[in-house]
Amino acid sequence: MELIETGVALLGIVLIGNLISHLLPKLPVSLIEILLGLIVAVFFKVQITLDTSWFLLLFIAPLLYSDAWRFPKRELWALRGPIFGNAIILVLLTTVLGGFLIYTFVPELSLSVSFALAAILSPTDPVAVQAIAKSVKLPSKLLHLVSGESLINDASGLVAFKFALAAAVTGTFSLWQATNEFLYTALVGALIGAIIISIINFILDYIGSRGIHDVVFVVVLQLFSPFVIYLVAEHFHTSGVIAVVVGAIISNLHTKNNVNYTGELHVVGLQTWDVLGYLFNGAIFVLLGIELPVAMENFAANTGKLALPMVFLYAILTWLIIFLIRVFWTYGNQFWRFYRHKQECPTWKMAIISGLSGVRGAVTMAGVLSVPLVLSDGQTPFPARGLMLFISATVIIISLLAAVTLLPIVSKHGTKPTKKTSQVAQHMSEPRAHVYILQSAMRIIEQQYREENAALIYEIVLEYQHQIRQLQLENMNSEALNPILEAEVRLRKIALEAELTPLKQLLNTQKISEFVYNNEIQRIERLENNLNYIVQKPGQVQLWRRTKYLTRMAWRSVKIWWTDEDNQQIRDESALAQFASGEAAIKALEYELECMDKKRMKREYPTTHNLIISYQNRINQSRQTAEQFEKSTHLMRLDLELVGLKAQREAIQHLFAAHFISFETNVKLRQGVNYSEAALLTNETR
Repeated sequence: MELIETGVALLGIVLIGNLISHLLPKLPVSLIEILLGLIVAVFFKVQITLDTSWFLLLFIAPLLYSDAWRFPKRELWALRGPIFGNAIILVLLTTVLGGFLIYTFVPELSLSVSFALAAILSPTDPVAVQAIAKSVKLPSKLLHLVSGESLINDASGLVAFKFALAAAVTGTFSLWQATNEFLYTALVGALIGAIIISIINFILDYIGSRGIHDVVFVVVLQLFSPFVIYLVAEHFHTSGVIAVVVGAIISNLHTKNNVNYTGELHVVGLQTWDVLGYLFNGAIFVLLGIELPVAMENFAANTGKLALPMVFLYAILTWLIIFLIRVFWTYGNQFWRFYRHKQECPTWKMAIISGLSGVRGAVTMAGVLSVPLVLSDGQTPFPARGLMLFISATVIIISLLAAVTLLPIVSKHGTKPTKKTSQVAQHMSEPRAHVYILQSAMRIIEQQYREENAALIYEIVLEYQHQIRQLQLENMNSEALNPILEAEVRLRKIALEAELTPLKQLLNTQKISEFVYNNEIQRIERLENNLNYIVQKPGQVQLWRRTKYLTRMAWRSVKIWWTDEDNQQIRDESALAQFASGEAAIKALEYELECMDKKRMKREYPTTHNLIISYQNRINQSRQTAEQFEKSTHLMRLDLELVGLKAQREAIQHLFAAHFISFETNVKLRQGVNYSEAALLTNETR
């Protein structure tokens, strides 16, 4: 039970961290999650024993599989040289050269411990830098390189760490034995991964050839794959991480010519891995924050004699060593490619960006926490274990902070707007284009008007209007939005005042009871009071107002339940009142349209039209019972929804063909329409 509670608490903290990141978009969510984990550990005294084996199985294996499975095939092949160079040669270079330099500048660490520290700091963690890259707009080639190398350098870094740690524990080291074991763990691990994924692919091909297309089964089998591959590889004492990566890459390549790999499977698979990655990545950084106090305590217990400023200096020097090795390696690679192909001129700027992008994270923390407490004799404490943990944890934080603060500065330095950039800036923004396609769909749907589908058309158009209003509130500036909102407030007041007259007439002629009349008057008064809040964005509406509204609705239900009058009679009288008041409001709004000059018509017609549609929808719903409405509208609604989606696609094509929107905006808008259509049709098949 305690394990389940811990898992639920971790997911809750992940959600809170992501919520905060939306409110503070410039701060990477990884840093927020680390801070939340640190707060939970310090103030609530939470401790989680982080065992490397289950951590790698539960978190790292599925995340690496997800990254490798979704990695673009073309980029993976095009960057195969730099990826393997960074993932293997750079890791070994960092382990050896970094280990010697750390040993030189941190005398409290032995040479073997320095090698182990450099090895576990060599794997990069692209999770944190992905969020930064969206705002910084790093070169796509660099992002693919960082992501690609992270698929493999986790394995090579952990293997190098394992041998360096063994040398520190036993006091002996054999290069020949280490090389043989490295080749065994890497090659046999890769072979196991290839064999298992080939069996899984054979199963999928077989059931596909038998006409069985179960998307849920295939996706669950994909989720199952990294766990079984990792466990089998570790059982044979090979690298489970390498096995998982190789298996995922083969699975990625297998989908290229697989006729059974449908679009539905691709979308469902991607969305499923997105959700899994969202939760697991967040949990990793929360755990990292929780483990930081452990590193602090170990440092204080074992090496507390060192001054804290000196230890921070050691951590800064260690990060600087790792950073500079990566920078010089990147520049050397650029120079070599320029020497061979004369295409890419080497620049220190790109080398520094690459160095800052090499953020350290979860694998580093998981590995360093696996350092044993004692040496092989079972009695001697592991030398400077607390100092090693503290330096590793601090380097992770420094690398994250350096990426947050320095990457935006370095990436923007020296960039000047070009003619091409100014041309792209003239494109219609995505929100504005979205409003345009929704308005186009509304016009097409309104052209389908017939008496039998009037209620449906009003309802669907009203939904489109709500979407447009939401986009306007979120994206329009105050200067453009305020006149629209002020006109809406004035027109709504006119409509509400018009509703009062027919209600009084119905009460005087005893067609409605005083109970129904009072309910309608309270509704109108409440709407009038709420008009002051119409100029606020949805996020600015106070929580107490929503609570107050729900309380009123609950009290109204209780009053209806306890009233002496028949409930059906109340419903009939309420429908009559809404019908009469709605008609009066429409007449008042239509009169306003007749009195408008051209200037007002241009500014206020959409708002007036939207309000009329809203009242017409209310009138049509009051004419039909829920049973009649449900029975007669299902297929007609589906047809109208599809007509609207088709109209949106045609509007997008028109904007793109006329060069009003960029290719990226075109793709995003089409994806939105496709998702809406998929959701609509999926509901029909369930």
